[in-house]
Amino acid sequence: MGKKKVMILSSVHAYDDPRVFHKEAVSLAQAGYEVELHAVAEFEQKEEQGVKIVGVKRLSRWKRLYNGWVLYKRALASGADIFHFHDPELLPWGVCIQRRTGKPVIYDSHEDLPQQIHTKPWIPRWMRPLVSSIVKVIEKGLAKRLAAVITVKDDFNVKFTSKGAKEVVTVKNYPLFTPLTEQQEDKSVNRILYVGGVSYLRGYREMIEMMEYIPEEYQAELHIIGPLQHIKQEDQNQEALKEKNIFIHGRVSFEQVKEWYKKGKVGLTCLHPIDNYRESLPIKLFEYMSMGLPQVATNFPQWQEILESNQCGYVVDPLKPEQIAEKVVEILKDPEHFQLMSRQARKTYEEKYNWQMEEKHLFALYQRLLQDDSRKEHTR
Repeated sequence: MGKKKVMILSSVHAYDDPRVFHKEAVSLAQAGYEVELHAVAEFEQKEEQGVKIVGVKRLSRWKRLYNGWVLYKRALASGADIFHFHDPELLPWGVCIQRRTGKPVIYDSHEDLPQQIHTKPWIPRWMRPLVSSIVKVIEKGLAKRLAAVITVKDDFNVKFTSKGAKEVVTVKNYPLFTPLTEQQEDKSVNRILYVGGVSYLRGYREMIEMMEYIPEEYQAELHIIGPLQHIKQEDQNQEALKEKNIFIHGRVSFEQVKEWYKKGKVGLTCLHPIDNYRESLPIKLFEYMSMGLPQVATNFPQWQEILESNQCGYVVDPLKPEQIAEKVVEILKDPEHFQLMSRQARKTYEEKYNWQMEEKHLFALYQRLLQDDSRKEHTR
């Protein structure tokens, strides 16, 4: 028997998305599957790390609905044994693919979508509760028709299992394993990092204001790295920010992010206390750990348990820049304390929070679905 073919689809995510490509697609290819990834790219086709990548055009929010039709037609012509898609807007197409091909289709749900609707600035505030309720019904109704749903957090499983989803599996979005030799670079500069989407609700203004409370003797630098989302024009004055040792880098490549982690000394995850973030487990929490970075994060109970029980970070009220600064200084002022927290961060990552532990759940799901499909073939 030849290799089983997997088709991974996304109309929204870039082809080199860390979860979609670097984790799931590459892991499946290394496990012996023939993997074809269709995702947003500026090229038509190429192969990378054993994965065949076929580009999808980047379109505006409403125009990209057309990409669903494009991916549907490609799926029917692919001859794949299993399909795996990553965007809620592809749910109707996923149901159609499974119905037409008879092959298992997986929905990979990255976030609590109905809750996330409440933070969408392009939806009028008064409409968000209604839109959220409608999306909740549609998502659950379509997902239960698929072979399986993958979530990133155990707490998210209930919303699918309670509505009759056939199988729901958690595959947490922990970082790829990073050899210890790649972890460290020059740490003599007190670089404070934030990596991720940059927006008001993710605390960029409080991070900028935080720098006013860090004593000059530390010569600290703040590096904000990630795509800018609804940033006020006055907060993008690069020259004025540089005078305060604040640098906004915008979106950078996956490899560049790794280089910044090596240079950093403290990581920040000071998201605002809204419901959508309260139940989340952002990847940056664990990426900071993987690179031995002590961190300061929002005082959500779950985050507090993870960081403080493992002695690798502090939690604060994210709306109080002086509190953020106080804990950053706590990390920077004592080299021995910094080294202890750094070692604890790395140890915690190695023992609990790395991708190699999670990919096993992905492989097991694929094996079950393909075995079930094989049994159905024999009985037809």
